[in-house]
Amino acid sequence: MKNKLEILLVNSVAPRQRIASDAALENGLAILRTYLEDKGCLVQVVDDQRIAAVEEGVPQWCLDLLRTMIDLQMKLYNKRLKFLWFIIMLLTWPIHALSLYYRKVYTQSRIDDIIKTIKDKDIRFLGVKVWYGDAFSWSNLLASKVKAACPDTIIVAGGPHVKVYGEDLLLNSDFDLAIMGPGEKVLEEMIGLRRQVKDKQGFLAAFHNKYGKSKLIKTGVYNENESIDSQYFTIPRYRTADLEGKIYFHTLVDGFGCTWNRCSFCSHTRQARPYQPRPASDIANEIELLSQQGIAFFRFSSSETPLEHGRKIAEEILKKDLNINFSMFARAVKVTPRVYDTYRLMISAGLRAVFIGGETGHDYINEKIMNKGVTKKDLIDTINCIKLAADEAGKNCKVGLSLIYPCPVTDGITIEDVFQENMMLIKSANPDTVIVNPPGVFPKTQWMEKADQYGFSVKPDFVANFMRYEYSIYKPTELWKDLGYSLQGMSSADLLKETGRLRAEVLNLGIPTDISDEYLMMTEAIGYTTRQDLLKFKSRSLHDIMSGSSKYMREIVEKINERSRQMARKSV
Repeated sequence: MKNKLEILLVNSVAPRQRIASDAALENGLAILRTYLEDKGCLVQVVDDQRIAAVEEGVPQWCLDLLRTMIDLQMKLYNKRLKFLWFIIMLLTWPIHALSLYYRKVYTQSRIDDIIKTIKDKDIRFLGVKVWYGDAFSWSNLLASKVKAACPDTIIVAGGPHVKVYGEDLLLNSDFDLAIMGPGEKVLEEMIGLRRQVKDKQGFLAAFHNKYGKSKLIKTGVYNENESIDSQYFTIPRYRTADLEGKIYFHTLVDGFGCTWNRCSFCSHTRQARPYQPRPASDIANEIELLSQQGIAFFRFSSSETPLEHGRKIAEEILKKDLNINFSMFARAVKVTPRVYDTYRLMISAGLRAVFIGGETGHDYINEKIMNKGVTKKDLIDTINCIKLAADEAGKNCKVGLSLIYPCPVTDGITIEDVFQENMMLIKSANPDTVIVNPPGVFPKTQWMEKADQYGFSVKPDFVANFMRYEYSIYKPTELWKDLGYSLQGMSSADLLKETGRLRAEVLNLGIPTDISDEYLMMTEAIGYTTRQDLLKFKSRSLHDIMSGSSKYMREIVEKINERSRQMARKSV
């Protein structure tokens, strides 16, 4: 007799690792499973994003050869022997292509496994957490094949890609429905509705009769008429299988939304409501429960944790005497004694890394082009405040500064003016890492809606292609595919070269580039305390990414997880 499940939740996969934290604990699907199981639904999760997953399906000889060639490439590049580097890169390309072919064959075979599970267990819903690039292409292939093989299964998309692309994702995929925002409540209602009807067509008719004609369901802060309550703050129950091959850091929902929500470039402006905090006591309870599973590293999920909310969380952590480290996104502010004391308190509670979106050091551009609402002085003062507060607390707290470069310019200001102001900001603030992103044009942002005014020239098929665009940091810019847009006469290749110019100049200052806040936090915990340590981490993790290997990351994650368990034992 078939063991019937009502919903299969799947994390999308890409053939290559893109960032070092790809194998973080999968909090989103665990939250959905926990909530739905508590409501009496039968749920199963498929999550192939594990530390060593990038090697699955690739013969060992191919992995070893590719690692050797990439090692040689990097040595030649670091010695500035660029002609020899280019020759070796060309020789490496067929091996890389073969390795990627093996991976794609394997990841596509997983689609067949998922279809077999759906058929064997007669599963009525498939929910897919959708990511960008190749992971989106894989997700859409999954949806297409499931639709053909299991026509009565309802296929629902969710996750980061839906929040960025919304309706455009549905226009360019085979999903039946998509959820923009938290999915717990609406999935519960979908499952309940499906129990009452005969088949998929009956469900879709009943669903659209209740929710309207749109295939995109907006929830949480994306729906101005919906209240945010405890239904969206579920504490996930991780199982032993969920922890295997994962990095022991948990993305913790501290709230939803953004207090500013007006940046011209940011897809978060799709959110219809201001920041909605989660009760600080609930957050501390979640940390305490997860500590019992050996988890001591946490990243707050909000695009910005307001300082007063962060202060309340810190007070609850200290009250419970929890031994953890956490990182968060923060907004630059006018520094006051209260701001300083709040950072000191959060650092005492375990804050070890802060990510600050600066966007540019040019105040006029930040006001007129970015609409960020902060100044260069705010950024410098906030970063220095964090450093001083850390000194007083007797702890380390690293700061990552994020910039968008190049960017649109106006009123006689040149790209070189922006470059110089960025360098002045970096030299004055002296962050622990700088993350430099090229300008991106995303649906429903001001940069997209008023592209002509900002100087963007966007191709008609841009959105459909950009959803599938694989951001490959190891490719020379001349080998990148066209992004699908240009900016004020600069082609996509020109834009990427200019991004690389700023990154190179930052590296010349001895500051590592493009290290995420959670890795600043976790590498600090295992003794990577200097910039040289971070540069080594960046170089060796990049080697893994370029070679499709996990050799170095397995070593690092083993240290991080052991440190996490040691810290967590002190909280229990």
